[in-house]
Amino acid sequence: MRAYANRNWLLLIAILSLSTFLVLASCADDADDETDSGTVSGTVTNSLTGGPVDGATVATDPAVWDMSILTDSGGRYSATLPAGTYDLTFERQYFESSTQTVVVAAGETTTSDVVLAPTVPVAVDAGEDQEGSPDGTVTLKVTVELLDSSEVTGYEWRQTGGVEAAIENAGSDSATVTLGGPAAYKRHLVEILDPIDRFMVLGVNPHSLEEAEAAMFEIAVTTSSGAYTGTVNVMAHLPHTVSTGLQNVAIQESVLLHGKTQDAYGWTLDAPSGSTASLEDASGQNPVFAPDVAGKYTLAESNSGASLEIYAGSWAGVITGQDANGEPVSDSSCISCHNDSIAPDKFTPWAASGHAEILAENLNTSTHYGEGCFACHTVGFNQSAGNGGIDEASDYAEFLDAGLINSPSPDNWSDMLSDYPETARLANIQCENCHGPQTSEAHMKGSPRTSLSGDVCGACHGEPPRHGRFQQWNDIAKHADYTLAVERGTSESCGRCHAAQGFLAWLPQLVAGNPGNIEAEITWTPETAEPVTCVVCHDPHAQGKTSGEPNTATVRVEGDTPMLPAGFKAVGVGQGAICVTCHNTRNGAHNDAVTTQMDDRAPHVAAQGDVLMGQNAYFVNVGDRSPHSFIEDSCANCHMVLTPPPAEFSYNLSGTNHSFVASPDICSNCHGAFDGGSLQESTHSQLEELKAAIEQAIVSEIKSQTAAGNAVTLIGFGPATSDVTISDGTSVTAVELTETHGRMAMDITIDSTKYEHVRLASDTTVKDGTLLSSDRGQTIAKAGWNYFLLHGDGSEGVHNPDFTLNVLNASIDALR
Repeated sequence: MRAYANRNWLLLIAILSLSTFLVLASCADDADDETDSGTVSGTVTNSLTGGPVDGATVATDPAVWDMSILTDSGGRYSATLPAGTYDLTFERQYFESSTQTVVVAAGETTTSDVVLAPTVPVAVDAGEDQEGSPDGTVTLKVTVELLDSSEVTGYEWRQTGGVEAAIENAGSDSATVTLGGPAAYKRHLVEILDPIDRFMVLGVNPHSLEEAEAAMFEIAVTTSSGAYTGTVNVMAHLPHTVSTGLQNVAIQESVLLHGKTQDAYGWTLDAPSGSTASLEDASGQNPVFAPDVAGKYTLAESNSGASLEIYAGSWAGVITGQDANGEPVSDSSCISCHNDSIAPDKFTPWAASGHAEILAENLNTSTHYGEGCFACHTVGFNQSAGNGGIDEASDYAEFLDAGLINSPSPDNWSDMLSDYPETARLANIQCENCHGPQTSEAHMKGSPRTSLSGDVCGACHGEPPRHGRFQQWNDIAKHADYTLAVERGTSESCGRCHAAQGFLAWLPQLVAGNPGNIEAEITWTPETAEPVTCVVCHDPHAQGKTSGEPNTATVRVEGDTPMLPAGFKAVGVGQGAICVTCHNTRNGAHNDAVTTQMDDRAPHVAAQGDVLMGQNAYFVNVGDRSPHSFIEDSCANCHMVLTPPPAEFSYNLSGTNHSFVASPDICSNCHGAFDGGSLQESTHSQLEELKAAIEQAIVSEIKSQTAAGNAVTLIGFGPATSDVTISDGTSVTAVELTETHGRMAMDITIDSTKYEHVRLASDTTVKDGTLLSSDRGQTIAKAGWNYFLLHGDGSEGVHNPDFTLNVLNASIDALR
């Protein structure tokens, strides 16, 4: 016992000794810390006033852990730092930053005073954007910093955009704004959507909805040194919802209608049994209703006799698992019919697309993902409606709480499928996103569930600012021209490229080797024709997986084109093949080897494919294709990939450019400092020279014919469609080359009377022929064709510089 007790006593002494050593060592370390540290301090002042700058941050480089330095109300700062050399960076809102190098010596204080220059004499902050509602009120408050020591002499609030609001106390720093009413906001939304003049369900894209909701205000603050402004937006949340424009809709979501322009409207609503839905603004052009039960809703307009059948239902979803490739598997509700035996198999190509895995991919990889993305990346996400969307799935709340979102793991999607199957059933972009609810009566009716309108894609690809491809196409690109679709889309010839329905009817015929006019029955009308929408170029069921890098999006014609209406094939042009399919002269082969007698037919103005491939010109050898045609994906590369999209419709200039306007700056990617400008100037000058030479040649031909006793007659251009006879060529004082309805023409002045759009052959007669029948006339016709070929190309030489210059020089020489 005694020996054991002694051992315990010795152990206690050892522990106490060690504790004493650690305490002493700690004290020694503290002393060393003090001797190894120094202080830096100083005052930060305003360069305009000399006064203190409070709230400025001071950052050290190298950084000191857990160190935060701010100036006080007197502009003073002080910090204890380990000895060493530092770069101190001083920053404050509304001031230019400044960096100073200081040396901190152990046990000493270093002073570093800094003068910051204001970026503005007076800083005006109108506050964060606010939220409101139609007819609601919000308070606007401005904060002013007088960085130049001036004095405020006045305030003025004013509205700069959006639905008109009423402003109270506009002359103070705090104003009360009463927003406009629901009717005014709806009118503004329709104005932004700018719908085609037809009876329809309006497609509402997120970008337009957000623009309609915004009311913009500006505060002008006047001080003794001048006037300064700030801005703030008030967003009024509207009852309207994003819509594809389909006549197959979800219950409990608003449906905005549009009527063709007429003097008065009288709308009625015939709702299914059990519905209490009502029609708002039944006497207006744009009534609204929200279906409340599943079934067919018939909207009739009494003055025109027009009616719309709209089907409503709830969301269902189809995803039940994934296959060995990680692609979604559907329950039998889709694939039992869509398997090519009963209906076309759209599920297989969709399952391999990016649409089918967008949520799954982000769930596995993204650290910045959430419910804000679900409106487009899932089926039916709408927390304001009860219609079976993903947010109503029985295990949705558990899914949100599971920690899968923003915690990247390759197993997240698999875990979601196994653990939260009801939510997973409605995940990703499925059939219903583009075709409307699966459960409605429209399922087997076709047209209510399908549309070639760009509004279907715009419901997601029109989201500001990240996914603004719809706006790029709709607001900038000429492909969205409804006028051409309505006026020419039902033509067997024009409809091939000017109507979405026409192109999709013609494409199988073209691929089969027949580039002629549409042979299929034209079932669409000017009331239903769509322009060159997204689905003309892209098969929405068979899109690639990514639109970033690499871009795997697909188009309907790639690599080589079939034989085109212009009489040639474009070979090896990648995704540019879809462009050349329509962007060609469409009038058969035209060159010296195939032409026996030219009339006044002009090349179709979309001549880019011909010029790129060096085709369809006179006086030169054809087939001299441009080096640009060998660039990967040719047209698509320069016009879409290399050219950034417009900033106002893209996030950080991301995504491909669907305005299709190529930037001259991209030339420097291959050609150094060359931007194409000098080439375009030279080409433009020579085009004008060629045009003038053709006009002079026409005058000379008229004079030559009349000098030989051959009168030139303009058919039907006189009073009461009488003929105009030119018996003396000297009476012609002016000729201007022009084009009308695909024919070469002229505006001709005879004895001070001007006759416009006279087709050179179709509207003229000369002895034994027309103005183009002679050898000189044939030269004029060929030179005219060349002129309109290059003019219709529009690139002024950039697409094929050598070919363009050869054609210009040869044409001018031939006319001489």
